[in-house]
Amino acid sequence: MNFRIQKSKVLRNLFIAVGLLAIGNLFSVYLIFNSAGMESKVPRLLIKLFNVNLEANLPTYFSSLMLLANGILLAVIGYGSKEKSGKFWYWIGLSAIFVFLALDEMIQIHEQLRAPMESLLGTTGILYYAWFIPYIIIALLIGIAYFKFMMQLPKRTLKLFIVAGVLFVSGAVVMEAISGMHAEKYSERTLTYALMYSFEEFLEMSGAALFMYALIEYITIEFKNLKLKFKPKKDKSKKNKNAILEV
Repeated sequence: MNFRIQKSKVLRNLFIAVGLLAIGNLFSVYLIFNSAGMESKVPRLLIKLFNVNLEANLPTYFSSLMLLANGILLAVIGYGSKEKSGKFWYWIGLSAIFVFLALDEMIQIHEQLRAPMESLLGTTGILYYAWFIPYIIIALLIGIAYFKFMMQLPKRTLKLFIVAGVLFVSGAVVMEAISGMHAEKYSERTLTYALMYSFEEFLEMSGAALFMYALIEYITIEFKNLKLKFKPKKDKSKKNKNAILEV
């Protein structure tokens, strides 16, 4: 059984999914600020399903799965390059980071840091949501540690990684900081704030989708004959069958 992945279709389908979720989220925002009919269970259900500012719904699961898929692809690259380039631990390190980000997206680890960090630092303005301060520090340290490694990547891969990173960080940090300033001054119960967190999540999803495309493209260039084989236990009465994933 052969599975073939076409990177162009992956990117297209991912952005179609992101677009549909964005539309669903905007509809949920409309429902939140349109009190008519809110007594009905249907609007509340739609808000719960599609609003990106809530937990355990379709956008959350989609983002988590994308980040986890990126972590798996990074692990595949790591094991594939173990003998070829000796960069195994760099790739595995990135894989661990994305697995953590997937977990963070699912259970909102960073939100648990918000109250203690704000209480400790007494932040206001652009640092109103103080949870991202330790994340920024860790990201800078990782950037320093990975700088030489990144510079050795193919130019196109590096460009895609940078664009994907800029999109993701623009959402996760820049828009978070801007929306925090707004929330401090006007509260979180405004249409402007809702549009801000909507744009923030769209940027994060777009960055994760583009990064997945970059990883698949890198695999097709560096590991042209990569095959993942899943072999069942030997059974004398039946022939062994392999499930092969070709990228």
